[in-house]
Amino acid sequence: MSSELEKKNKKTVISLLILVFVMFLFALALIPLYDILCEITGINGKSKQDLSSLDYVVDKERVITLEFVATVNAKTALDFKADKFEIKVHPGEKITARFTAKNKTNRHITAKANPSIAPGITAVYVKNIECFCFSNQEFRAGETKHLDVQLIVDPKISSDYKRIAFGLTFFDITQ
Repeated sequence: MSSELEKKNKKTVISLLILVFVMFLFALALIPLYDILCEITGINGKSKQDLSSLDYVVDKERVITLEFVATVNAKTALDFKADKFEIKVHPGEKITARFTAKNKTNRHITAKANPSIAPGITAVYVKNIECFCFSNQEFRAGETKHLDVQLIVDPKISSDYKRIAFGLTFFDITQ
């Protein structure tokens, strides 16, 4: 009888280990699936480079305030800030925002900035033309960089939106 019980216990343990392994694989698969879902639906305010037709007619009747939020991951040794906290823009008008980042360490680091837009539903209307966030940034020890972002707000955006936050978060990806 104990032999039969041991077989059942062994089968249960193996089944549970397989289940844990499958759950781990599913959790790993969720990361790219989430990115694909966000890209398809436009949710979560993810910003990407947009080089589609940008010959908008500037809507001088409306003004939208773009707020710039600069943050760093807790493990990223950079001082990072927007040179201007906000810029008033007419929909269809191209603007350039400048950010300053300084490496606070005495070693070389590589960092990547991830953009986001809030409210998330406005992300499809904020066209990110040029951004340092499209590539990794190399910082020598103590180096300060001035980094630019070019944006256009599509005039098709609802007049309900008067204020949009454009955020960038730096992550240290040094290997």
